[in-house]
Amino acid sequence: MVLDRLAGAAVADTRSPLEVAMLQLCDDYNLPMPAVNTLVAGFLVDFFWPDAHLVVETDGFAFHRTRTAFDADRERDQQLTLKGYRVVRFTYNQVTRRRRETARRLRRLLAGSGSI
Repeated sequence: MVLDRLAGAAVADTRSPLEVAMLQLCDDYNLPMPAVNTLVAGFLVDFFWPDAHLVVETDGFAFHRTRTAFDADRERDQQLTLKGYRVVRFTYNQVTRRRRETARRLRRLLAGSGSI
């Protein structure tokens, strides 16, 4: 399990069980590990692969259900895109129940940039 290998450091960087599930998905499918909850162009993002200029946000309903959160997410995505980053959002169901398909998509996103 990925948590056993993180030696406690990256676990403290996660803010939700969904973020832990995304790290586990990366580990289970041999995907490169991202930076977690890090600043990119002045925005705190869930996951970041610097070589691919790829930002991944994991959207659980609990944190993204309000109009304010919805609007703020879109604003941030647009600002990051304008600064040259690709922003992709994965839902709770994609990360926890459609893992193989999600891993394939993530692998394609990373491969398209030459990161894997």
